[in-house]
Amino acid sequence: MSGATETHGGNTAGDSERNTPIPSRTATPVGASGNRHSSGTRRLLAKAEKKIDKGIDALKRLARPKEKGTGSREASEASTASASTDKTWAIVAGALKMTLSGAVPFIPGPFKGPAEALLKIIDVFEQAKLNKEEMGDLKARCGLLNDSMVNAIKGQDERLLSAELKESIGRLVKGIHDTFLATMVEYSTGMAAYVMVKDNSEVVKEANRKIDQILQCFWIENLISGALVLSDVRQTVKDQEGWMMRLCATIDKHFKSATLDKLKHVPGAAYDSQELAKVNPCFEGTRVKLLAGIGRWMSNTALEEQETRKPIYVLDGIAGIGKSTVAKTVAQRASAINSLGATFFFSRDHADRQQAAGFVHTIAYQLACSDATYGKAIATAIDDHPDSLHKVMAHQFSTLVAEPLNSMLKKRATPLVFVFDALDECAQPDGSDILSLIITCVSQLPNVKAI
Repeated sequence: MSGATETHGGNTAGDSERNTPIPSRTATPVGASGNRHSSGTRRLLAKAEKKIDKGIDALKRLARPKEKGTGSREASEASTASASTDKTWAIVAGALKMTLSGAVPFIPGPFKGPAEALLKIIDVFEQAKLNKEEMGDLKARCGLLNDSMVNAIKGQDERLLSAELKESIGRLVKGIHDTFLATMVEYSTGMAAYVMVKDNSEVVKEANRKIDQILQCFWIENLISGALVLSDVRQTVKDQEGWMMRLCATIDKHFKSATLDKLKHVPGAAYDSQELAKVNPCFEGTRVKLLAGIGRWMSNTALEEQETRKPIYVLDGIAGIGKSTVAKTVAQRASAINSLGATFFFSRDHADRQQAAGFVHTIAYQLACSDATYGKAIATAIDDHPDSLHKVMAHQFSTLVAEPLNSMLKKRATPLVFVFDALDECAQPDGSDILSLIITCVSQLPNVKAI
């Protein structure tokens, strides 16, 4: 969400914006799954990390085959059944360790320790030789982690990688490191911490969930910043399920209904309308820091940063610094990964884009066109409550958007982003009314963020 409030301290095109996520009064963070570790937990993690080398040796001893004639038939069968799984894990772990080894030199200082320790932790899991469904999922996620870093680095010289990308890779590695280490100490301590995952699938499930969050954050952040190419991510997840596949899948947008024609939407307010053809998106490699920050805020999975949990991101600055360019870039890239809900680009030069009359209708119409299931729900709401089309904005929004979509939005694995640009170009008092609606209603939708 952008305006033209003047900032201080310089107005260069690259850094003059104040990029301020702000909280709503009752918003609950979506996707945030924890706070900073307590001091006791940190001590436990540190203690466990010191035992990793001993754990590797112990696991190697445990993994050695027994002498001929010893052991049960069940043990022999289990060993045979896990052979292919062990081989798969060895391949995944080997690729991951190779990529990590190559990444360590350019990972920023604060993340080097976790990156190096992660190499040892992978050895622990590799030696465990587990054959559970959850471990299969964990192996798949490690493969995704490896492919994610490979796609981001692509053999580039360290000097060609942006500082933002290096920081992002560092956070990714540290997040995986912390997840793996916590998995080994969650259920028990001492030597048992290195073998407990053989008998505790719930701990591994939780690790997989956290890794999903970390990878989601990394991908969305870098797809919005332009550091990752969507085609590369699609290739990475072609055989995966869950949110990863949905992030790159083609959503069914072909729902058509005469009922939706009752919405008096404003076609020119959409980011990809002909009226906005003269507003170009950011050139490749520009505004990377700003866009990466927006992407990280959008992903909503940064567990230790309160700023990313806030539902509204305000991008402001003096006129002419490129706020509309950034807004269009965010909308364009969010749309490509099925994370765009609706856009409204205000303009003092167009009567229908400087007043509130068509604002809610436009949001409802774009949502209906973005996803067939949303379209059916909104059409049903219009048929059931036709008088709502002519009520005040808050009533329109509640009846046409919030109520029909609430349950579906709660089920989203990734956030839905609304992009509003040049609100200061909306005539008063309409502008104030729309701002109030964004703060009190739009930002309260589950799994929705507004910029």
